[in-house]
Amino acid sequence: MLVDALCDGFLIGVAAASGTNAGLIMAIALTIEMGFLSLTFATTLRRQPRAVAFVSIALPPACLMLGGVLGASTANVVSRTPALHVGLVSFGVAALLYLVTEELLLEAHESHEGHIWWVDCCFFLGFLMSFLLDKLL
Repeated sequence: MLVDALCDGFLIGVAAASGTNAGLIMAIALTIEMGFLSLTFATTLRRQPRAVAFVSIALPPACLMLGGVLGASTANVVSRTPALHVGLVSFGVAALLYLVTEELLLEAHESHEGHIWWVDCCFFLGFLMSFLLDKLL
């Protein structure tokens, strides 16, 4: 969860530093993704002591903010070199897609018996919505 939050924040920071609406679109898309991830994470914390649960709840938002600062700072440094900036954004998007498809979808399928078709549909619908939001804004 912490690595996911750090990568998500990094991607939001990089997208927001580009000066376009990409930062807003990424923030909206990642808010939805982190919301579902947080619901899953919260169910695992029900049996934990309060101190452990509090630290576990406080760390992901801190990692998200740290990732955003690191992403924006890195994007500002490499903004003078377009190839490096494109590579940085590509890395962030690839990391996001890897985390979603390899971690979250696999966990969703493992937690239930059989294949759940609507989980895949929701993923691809969310992916399509991010493209549509980019075109509308």
